[in-house]
Formats: sequence, structure tokens, C-alpha cells
Amino acid sequence: MAMDAERAEHGTREQLVPTGSGLIRAVGAVVVALSAVAQEYGSGINFVMPHSLESYPGVEGLVPLAMLVAGIVLIPQVVLFARYSIVMPTAGATYVWLTRGLGPYGGFAIAFLWFIGICGAIGFLAYATGTFLGDAAHASGFATQWFTTHTGHLVTGLIAIWLLTALHVSGVKNYGYLIYAAGVLVVVAAAIVIVAGFTASPVSAVGRISAMAGIRAMPQPSHPSLTAFVSVTGLFMFAYGGLDASTSLAGEVADASRNMPRGIVAGWAIALVLYTLVSYALFHAVPWWTALPIVKSGHGYLLTTPALVGMLTPRAVDVFLNMLVALVVVKTIAPQLLDASRFLFAWAQDGFVSDRLAGTNEAHAPAAAVLLSAIIGSLFLLDAVFGGWQIGVALRAISIALVFAGLGVGTLLLAWWPSWRGKREFALHCTRGGFVKAMAVCAVLIGAVLAVSVAHESGTGWYLQPWFQLAVAVLLSVALALRAHRRTISQGGDFYARFQTPPPQ
Repeated sequence: MAMDAERAEHGTREQLVPTGSGLIRAVGAVVVALSAVAQEYGSGINFVMPHSLESYPGVEGLVPLAMLVAGIVLIPQVVLFARYSIVMPTAGATYVWLTRGLGPYGGFAIAFLWFIGICGAIGFLAYATGTFLGDAAHASGFATQWFTTHTGHLVTGLIAIWLLTALHVSGVKNYGYLIYAAGVLVVVAAAIVIVAGFTASPVSAVGRISAMAGIRAMPQPSHPSLTAFVSVTGLFMFAYGGLDASTSLAGEVADASRNMPRGIVAGWAIALVLYTLVSYALFHAVPWWTALPIVKSGHGYLLTTPALVGMLTPRAVDVFLNMLVALVVVKTIAPQLLDASRFLFAWAQDGFVSDRLAGTNEAHAPAAAVLLSAIIGSLFLLDAVFGGWQIGVALRAISIALVFAGLGVGTLLLAWWPSWRGKREFALHCTRGGFVKAMAVCAVLIGAVLAVSVAHESGTGWYLQPWFQLAVAVLLSVALALRAHRRTISQGGDFYARFQTPPPQ
């Protein structure tokens, strides 16, 4: 009903016109905004945020501020996304913008890293499904640990991935209906946490948590570390990564030049408000100095937002919130799959991967790209179950920072390098105005700082270090780009000319 009403508001949406690539423009600005929120509000706020003190204890009580700052520093990216979405609203848009601004090798390398990060995030989110289902079962009174065993994580994660894969294959309109429902779930879950957190007495909350975890949490003076604060801010970029899900939808949005920028800005604003309120509410009720004793006592599983809030609310609310959060985390996989599959779709259009991935089924869904994304996400689930969760979070965070900086550099090249600008007719439209250029400079600076801040994790093996994963991803991307380059030359084409124009709409 909501989607029908949205089409009625804008007459152009009533005509589901197939694009030249086989996709259909069937959704509007609300789906764009809620796609961002649906991808953002999940494990980042419910798992990564409270666990950040475990990895960066020096941040102490500045965790909520880091969450707010992580959203604010995204303003340059939001501005650039909004501008590019007016000029080049196409599937896998962030990848398209990067390669048209930086060129095929640099742009594809960053986009490839993003793709690996997003597939890693699918695996991590699928893994977290078992954690939150276990919390829901425990809150409901079921004495079972199955959900948090290796088998439980693997089975529940695979079910989540492949059910949502089936939904994607059925068409983008069904994805839109899911996103509307997800938006309602997010608002209800956030409202419960905000009300419970701000109304709880910290003294009473700490007492209940201490008794459950068997710890003695005592107030401590705060001396936060600036380095830890910057690192946590960079880590929280993972939580705001959903903006790219909205841009990847650009090839399926009606009246895209109008609805894409509106949806991008709205999605960012909603996430910023909800994340900030939830973070401050949680740390109001549960001060930072309770987190480390919980971890040291072996009760780290209590460091999730629903587990902490569940100890502050009546049992009925606890059960409902845990079930709700489990659904919220599972639905987050849907926009991740959309993001990854549309990147593959756009790569196929540009010749980096098999052109079969640019095909669509009868529902106008890029089924082959969706299935491949689900397979890769399932492999990362195996990694999360048996190897740890670092790839899904750390690599995702650094890829977001590099997209941030890369898009800024590309914008500056389009604006200030005459020979580069002269070969690209879209350059003037993308870079018009001093404000956009200023935001591009800010994006470069902020992205570089955040990338450096999360490139190394102390106490982590070299093969799980973000910088090592980055190096491997870059080498793979260069190999794919060289292969595409040679194939284009063998066919008598101009590889670089392809990236001086937008792909077919």
C-alpha cells in the first residue's frame, strides 16, 4: 500500500520502464532512505558499538560521542553521493562513480575492496543471527545454547542468507516491501532501547548487571585516549556503511535524479539520530566502566544492546526486544545482498567479470549476481564461525574510509585536471559549485585519517590485519583489471574510453 501511494504521488512511477540493462525502475525515495537505514541499523549498533570497549578500552566514556562524530564526518560523503546520484543514477553507483572519477584501475581496486567488505559483512551478520536468536531464546526461558554453537551459527546464518536471496531473486518490488517492514522494526527496536536507557537508574542497572555477571564494577575516573577515540570513530564507519546500499539501488529507482538524493540524505539523517540516541541511552544506563569487568569475567556475551537493555526492563519487554532485534539483524542482510549483487552487475557491464552477471530473470532481478553474492557471503560466514569476525568488521570499516577518500580524489580530478575533465562530459555537472569541491577536500582528509586509524589492530595476527586484507584485495583487483584490459584490446576496443562515459541506464 505504501509503495502504491508513493507511485501515485509521482506519476512517472506508474510506468515500470525496463532500463537498457533489464532492471526496472520500480521503487522511490522512501525505499532508498529505508535501504540505508535497514543496512545500517543492525549488528553495528547492537553488537559492535557495545563491544568497541573490548577492542579499544582507551575510548572509555566517549563511545556515544564517537558514534555521533562518525555520522557527522559523513557529511562530505553524503553531499558527494547526492550530487553524483543526480548525474549518474545507475546500478552499483558507487563503483561507477569511483571508476569514472579515478579511472578503471584505482576505482575498481577501491570498489573491489568494498565488495569484499560487504560480503564479509554478510557473513558476519549471518553469524550474528545465531547470537541474537540465542539471546531471544534465553530471554524466553529456553535453556538451550545451540544457537551459539558452531553448528547453530552456521545453520541459522545459512538459512538467513538464502531466504533473503530467494526474496531478491523474486524482484526489486518485493525487496521494497521488505524494506518498508524493516523500517518499522528498526523504529520500534530503537524506541525501546532509548526509553529504557534514559529512564533507568545507573546505580540500579549496574547492580543488576554486576549480580548477573558476577563482577564488582566500581566507578573510575575517565582519562580517554584521543587515539582510541579516532580508532573507534573509524570502526563505527562500519555501522554507517548502509549509505552505499541506497546508491547501489539507483538503477531501480523511478525518477532517480530527484529521488536518489532525497533518499540518501534522509537515510543518513535517520541513522544519525537513531544511532546517537541509542548510544547515549545505553551508556546512560550502563556506564563504560562496567564493560571491561564483564569481558574479563567471561561474560562478554552480555555486551549486546538487547542483552544489556533486557536486564533493565520487565521480562515481557526483554523477550519482545530480543526477538525484535534478531529480526532486525537478519533483515540487514537483505540490503547487503543488494549492494554486492549490483556491484557485480555493474562490473559485468564494464567487462571486469562475466557478462552473464549482467543478465536478469523474468522478475528483472540480476539473479546470477545475487546468487554469487550469497555464495561468497556464505563462505565468509564459515570464516566467521571458525576463524573470527575481524574480516567482516575491520575490512568493512577500512573499505568505507577508502571509498570516502577515493570519491573525494575523483571529484577533485574531475574539477581541476583539465585533460581529465575535458574527456568526461559529466565532469561539470558532478563538480559544479565551490561547496562540492570543499566537501571533496574534506572527504579526502577524513577518509585518509580514518583509513589509517583502522588499518592495524594490535593483538591480531598478520593474516587478519586490515592492511594485509587490503593488500590481498588490491592484488586481486589488479589481476581482474589487467584481464579485462587485455580482453578489450584483443577485441579491438579502447579500455579507458569505456570509463569516460556512464554505463547504459
